[in-house]
Amino acid sequence: MTQVVLENVYKTFPRQRRDLDLTDSSSNQERSLPDRKASHQSAVTVLRRINLTVEAGEFMVLVGPSGCGKSTLLRLIAGLEPLTGGNIWVGDRLVNELPPKQRDIAMVFQSYALYPHMTVYDNLAFGLRRMQQVQRPTVKENGADLGDRNDQISFQWENFWESFRVAVTRWLPEGFQYLSETEKKIEQRVLTVARMLQIEMLLNRLPKQLSGGQKQRVALGRAMARNPQVFLMDEPLSNLDAKLRAETRAQIVNLQRQLGTTTIYVTHDQTEALTMGDRIAVMHQGQIQQIAAPLELYHHPINRFVAEFIGSPPMNFLNVRIKKTLVISHPQFRLTLPGIWEDTLIQYEGRLVTLGIRPEHLGLSLPAPKNLPVKVMRVEALGSETYLSVRMAGDTLQARVDPDRVIQPGEDLWLAIAPDKVHLFDAETGVAIYPHDC
Repeated sequence: MTQVVLENVYKTFPRQRRDLDLTDSSSNQERSLPDRKASHQSAVTVLRRINLTVEAGEFMVLVGPSGCGKSTLLRLIAGLEPLTGGNIWVGDRLVNELPPKQRDIAMVFQSYALYPHMTVYDNLAFGLRRMQQVQRPTVKENGADLGDRNDQISFQWENFWESFRVAVTRWLPEGFQYLSETEKKIEQRVLTVARMLQIEMLLNRLPKQLSGGQKQRVALGRAMARNPQVFLMDEPLSNLDAKLRAETRAQIVNLQRQLGTTTIYVTHDQTEALTMGDRIAVMHQGQIQQIAAPLELYHHPINRFVAEFIGSPPMNFLNVRIKKTLVISHPQFRLTLPGIWEDTLIQYEGRLVTLGIRPEHLGLSLPAPKNLPVKVMRVEALGSETYLSVRMAGDTLQARVDPDRVIQPGEDLWLAIAPDKVHLFDAETGVAIYPHDC
């Protein structure tokens, strides 16, 4: 098992801009040459100050909205993109300048990236065969080459001839096939991985003869067959339907625990993140906002962005004022918080803060000054639970209520806030406010 460490990683892409031509607008035509050069040379920074340690054997999930830089970060670790700044360590090796094939990392892509002309067996064996096609190392002493060049040429020719015989006889009946010792080991590894993924019956098929879920398992198997130090997975389930996605999600987690291989998994689906990761790194605008265990992110988000992104449906937010200790005031209600907040809220007395409450922590209640008067706009009855979209003055909120209660759009209701489930955020910075004892 191998640790992965990212130290102050930056990634900047140069902005490409075509030269101005005769079709430019008059404002562009009037721009001076120095201005044009400055615009042409400007760059876009997509990752900044990324510091992350993935422990050996850990399942780390990178989650965030589209464009936050999570896939770019994965490509930097794999060596598919050059670093702008910082260091990447895989185990005790600094891999900044190493090409992808020397990093001992396997990556599973969103698009599967299977070779269409190869059978499932050959797709699984491809990486293993590539690993065997290496030159015999040359021994050097005092700057003199002590290896026999003729031996090296002979080794390469023997390797080629062996691969040729294996390829030519592969389609013959079993008794006429040639299997070298290397190919026997590859076959054993491929069959082991195929059994783990339950795709033994698919080994002779081409990718076009597979379903989406089967292709995904083959892509996973190709990565597993090499037994790398680190797995990288870039939204591998996004092309699957909901039922198959849930099944494959559980299978990936079980396989990772069985293999114990360090895994970094990228997704924009926070449900995947919460159910799969040992820890989750939430990213936004090229920076890591918070790294924590799933329940820690849910119960103690570090800022408003994390609070809104983690949880489905997302957290509700209301602007409220701290009138006096433990009392928060809104034009539609007044709520007294538990005593644990007292020392923390003294400095916020008279100030505006943002109150956050999750839909599952709002419940149907009776008219009272502490409750929220709302009008139902939309009802989503899912059988096991019912979600409401409601309006309170100028605010739109979501609530999860008892499915046995029949509610109609346009109905007036009163919702109660669970005081011990309230989140508060600084209205200016968005940073979470917590009681001192938390």
